[in-house]
Amino acid sequence: MEVKKVIEKIDDLIEDHSMPKRIKVVLEKIGKELKNDIVNPEICNKSRTEGSSLEQDVAVRVTSAIYELEDVTNDINIPMHAKTALWDLVSDLEAIKHEEE
Repeated sequence: MEVKKVIEKIDDLIEDHSMPKRIKVVLEKIGKELKNDIVNPEICNKSRTEGSSLEQDVAVRVTSAIYELEDVTNDINIPMHAKTALWDLVSDLEAIKHEEE
């Protein structure tokens, strides 16, 4: 699974009118963080320290996204269809995380 495909899924979920606003806010934050290194790696390279790499940054961002999505899915007030979509997204992110290892 590619990060770009996950970003596309995130954008689709943000556009879904049945998604609660709370979830959209989290998805927008996650999407923005994942896009940082993917869209503008040369800009992000300026702020990197020595020994750091794009792969490490992506892995950290993916792990952070997984934790945020898991936190949202634990809310009992989230509709079941939204939880299912978020679990699918978490699964895709975990696949990326394992590819990076």
